[in-house]
Amino acid sequence: MKKEAEPRFRKHYIKLVILLIVFSGIYNMYGQVSPSLVDKPDTQLTNAIVLPDPFLITRMVTEVSEEPELVGSENTLQIETTDDKKVGPNPTGTPGAESAKKAVQPQQALTSQADNQQVKSESVAEKPSPVTEPAIQEQVEESMPLSQELTEEKEEYSPDLNSFVLDVISTYEIGKYPYLLNNDYANYNGVTTNIVYQGTLLAKAHPSGNRASHCVGITFEVFVRAMRERNKTLGISQDDFNGMSADDLREFMLTWYVANGSKNISNIVVAAEKYGVGTGITRLEDAKPGDFVDISRENGTGHTTVFINWVKENNKIIGIKYWSSQGAGINYKTEYFNVADSNGRKYGNVRIDLVYIARVLSVQDYKRF
Repeated sequence: MKKEAEPRFRKHYIKLVILLIVFSGIYNMYGQVSPSLVDKPDTQLTNAIVLPDPFLITRMVTEVSEEPELVGSENTLQIETTDDKKVGPNPTGTPGAESAKKAVQPQQALTSQADNQQVKSESVAEKPSPVTEPAIQEQVEESMPLSQELTEEKEEYSPDLNSFVLDVISTYEIGKYPYLLNNDYANYNGVTTNIVYQGTLLAKAHPSGNRASHCVGITFEVFVRAMRERNKTLGISQDDFNGMSADDLREFMLTWYVANGSKNISNIVVAAEKYGVGTGITRLEDAKPGDFVDISRENGTGHTTVFINWVKENNKIIGIKYWSSQGAGINYKTEYFNVADSNGRKYGNVRIDLVYIARVLSVQDYKRF
């Protein structure tokens, strides 16, 4: 058995030496790699090296570990020859080992640049498989979040007007605008600045320029400003409120002002629903900041406001915090409903049974009128 193994060993040993000499010659001929090729994929570099015909190598598979050490380690450069036999590693000290090491180093450097992945180089007779499709797939997947982000940004302005209302009321400096309620309707309509729509003057600021206001006037002014700001954001004409004409918006304003009849037929909810831009909220719990709220008191007075929050006790609604124009001018205020506490005493005199809450809809939810 020993004697039979010796010829075979010599035979493989001779082949090994020949291969090492060939690789040494290849290195001498092509070992100086052009800098322009280093940045290119390994498949292109391999195809640039033409092997001698007597030693045509059909496939070369390089397995590279995270920190490859080819000489004196278990890592091997396996070469598959035409007779499908593999040559194992060259032990240190074997004749031709240094030449083999030099021949392997350029390929090792290139495979390290390929993020230590398995590199398969086909022979010159075979074409490398395309690698562009995975790159395109990655670009498509990366662009999707951006697309979704832009869609979400646009939808941020579409649900309702509330966020715009809150932005607008924040522009009024507290204590700077006085409160004034009179019956000089021909010259003053409770707004701090003239309201013009489609070239028509609808509501007049006080002629003195004192920036005075009252509750229905200032909330209507906020409504108009918020609508224009949203339209501007969405690229819509700032003089297009669901197709309303100047006459339509004037009637809308009079209904908002409770000037077209008693409150049950003339209020902010009736105005919003009649002209298709809003809807009434019937459950107090469903109100949210930026809604418009009309309250009535037991003494027969009323107030139109921008809703901020409910005041609660033991999860029970007992009052309302709002923004509007009242005795102290434009400011935030809290009032309490005529509901009883644990001792049977009322928290306040605001009628909890007579609260009108209007919410302006998203543009796509407008209704025809």
